[in-house]
Amino acid sequence: MSEQRYRECIPQLHSLFSALSEEEYEWILANRKEVIYVTPGAEVETGITVGMPIEEQPCLQEVFGKKTKVVKKIKGWRADRERISLMVGVPFLDDESGEVRGALLYLTEFHNKIQANDILSLAQDMTREQDLVTALKIVTHRSLELFQVSAAGVWLWQEGKYGLASISALIEQLSSYVESKEFPSNFGLNWVKKSPKTEKNVPLLSIRRDLDLDEIDKPWIKTLKEFGLQTLVSIPLSHFGQTLGQIILFARELEDIRDENVYWLRQIVPFVSSFVYEHQLRIAAIEREQSLTFLLRGTEILVQADTEEQLLREAGEMAMEILFLPGGFFFLDEEGEWRIRAPFGRLNQAEWAWQDWVWRQTARDEYKHFSNPHRASYFLEVEENPDQWRKVLIQPIVTHSGIIGELWLMDDLEWVAEQQQEILSAYVRDVGVALDTIRQRDELARLASTDRLTGILNRQGFDLRIREEMAGTLRRKSSFLLLILDLDSFKHLNDTQGHPTGDLALKMIAQNLSASVREADIVARTGGDEFTVVLADVHSGPDAQQVIERMRNSLNLKKFGLDVSIGVAEFPAEGRNYEELYRLADQRLYVGKNTGKGQTIFG
Repeated sequence: MSEQRYRECIPQLHSLFSALSEEEYEWILANRKEVIYVTPGAEVETGITVGMPIEEQPCLQEVFGKKTKVVKKIKGWRADRERISLMVGVPFLDDESGEVRGALLYLTEFHNKIQANDILSLAQDMTREQDLVTALKIVTHRSLELFQVSAAGVWLWQEGKYGLASISALIEQLSSYVESKEFPSNFGLNWVKKSPKTEKNVPLLSIRRDLDLDEIDKPWIKTLKEFGLQTLVSIPLSHFGQTLGQIILFARELEDIRDENVYWLRQIVPFVSSFVYEHQLRIAAIEREQSLTFLLRGTEILVQADTEEQLLREAGEMAMEILFLPGGFFFLDEEGEWRIRAPFGRLNQAEWAWQDWVWRQTARDEYKHFSNPHRASYFLEVEENPDQWRKVLIQPIVTHSGIIGELWLMDDLEWVAEQQQEILSAYVRDVGVALDTIRQRDELARLASTDRLTGILNRQGFDLRIREEMAGTLRRKSSFLLLILDLDSFKHLNDTQGHPTGDLALKMIAQNLSASVREADIVARTGGDEFTVVLADVHSGPDAQQVIERMRNSLNLKKFGLDVSIGVAEFPAEGRNYEELYRLADQRLYVGKNTGKGQTIFG
């Protein structure tokens, strides 16, 4: 067929394609050497121009080579819109020789018919992957082809908000833009309108052209529109009622989302949901195992703590590691008065009045002390502060005797995982048990070293305290006075007025004696009517005699018809050890009693 003959066919081909459909077909005509005619739309969509050699166009080459009809799927642009079309190539064969004399290429819209095998293949490819992000990338990439949309993304619900797990888009700039945005927690719900539901009861979420943008991210929506997007399809990912995330398809027009495609999208969702859920279970199991190991190690540390202060310090550091939070403190109820104890983490270096700030938070209506030991921890929204804490996680500390306090953890995060809170709760229960153990141990030690009648130290407690004081005095290169006091006429008081009166006298004397000395001094009842006192950092001399005389006068002994004899020895000048010092003071005491009673005998 000559080139003239080809050109004579062009009007006939226009009429033929017009008769086939109301939609205008785009087509290309070529002879054996080159392209001789291209409709304007075909030139835009394919880039093929008149005069282009056959060798530069793969579809034409295949038609001439195979001498049969060829169908190719291509990506192109039409009406400022990217689309996928089918390019159909038809050869013109010579009746006698069978050789290809020319070819016609025409373009028709590609209607993707999704098959069950397509969904099964996607699910199989996804489940072969161990890495969640890689698997979800397969989902979004395949969704572009299956559903003929501009972009497809998967957002997972993590730490109280949606986080992008995978995005695939036909335009790289769109993909980059979506990756750079942080979606709100109610994304897909309040900032789009619900179009009428499809036959499959799936809401189509379309950006409204007249939407009031005051309460949403206005530039965010505006930029999506600049990409030509007008319609979103959002389908939730969930497993047995647990929200996992959502799949979102970005399309140009509502008509781009056909009911058939929505149906197949719904078939994909259970596969993706199950895969995400199983992956989260695996991660949770690993984290739980690590947390339990951490919990056991922390419990061992708590058991080894010797003092309450050490326990609280270690417990605070461990709690901070569990939740990766910047710091906190213990808020303990001590005999009806709440006290801030053992700050840890950033609070140790805080240079602002954070304790005053804490007391202001406790005065707010939102804060309530725990009264129910079974109540779970809760978050307290807090006022502005230099460390920019958003809220405080408050965890009750419970012992066998009930709630004894709270652990406050300063939180600069938006979310604390439920599993982390569970581990923390278990750990704080261990803290409560350890704290109770230390307090019981301390109470037993106190009872063992305390005189039950008067409440001051007994002989055992005094022996421990004076040896500590001797070591401290030697370190300070100082001295102290040991006083042994023995009540005069106490036996007569018991015999004439009875033992209850004698006990009352002992209690009063112990109280007055304790009130008459300094906090650094030591007072003990070391016998029936014998008291022992250590006056720290005091030397023998006139000043010491005045101090002792004031102490004697404060005892109010005349109320019970009593007096007191006192023996005094100085450490270390008169004795290098406790036994030697005590023996010397005791000897001087009896010298006084034997020479008239009511005397104070120095060396």
